Amino acid sequence: SGLAFRDCVDSLFGIDLSPEMIQKAKEKKCYDELRIGDVEAIFCNAKGPIKNVFDLVIACDVFVYIGDLRSVFISVRRNLCEEDGLFAFSTEFMEEDTIGGKSYLLQKCARFAHKQSYIEELSKETVLKLRQ
Repeated sequence: SGLAFRDCVDSLFGIDLSPEMIQKAKEKKCYDELRIGDVEAIFCNAKGPIKNVFDLVIACDVFVYIGDLRSVFISVRRNLCEEDGLFAFSTEFMEEDTIGGKSYLLQKCARFAHKQSYIEELSKETVLKLRQ
């Protein structure tokens, strides 16, 4: 997804759990820096947490592999610029009345779906304005 945003940014930083996906991203030659790992581990490096350095954080087809998103939202909030920072992401929604009070569900296709109310709750909790 980095190629789609290369012309919109001065610097492009990519993260993926998969070394194979990082290799594919390297081949596209559009990233300034790539790291293998998860968002929280990368955002909290040995020197302590990176704070307010990213203007834009994009999570394309990421949340379908994560059930509880609370710590991800908190990590993104800590690392997103206070002024005009944007967190763009995709998710698969599930119906609000699915499986009682649960906020997310691992579907038969092995991808997580999240209730819209859960995403709204996390956005409010982390002071991120939600746009659809």
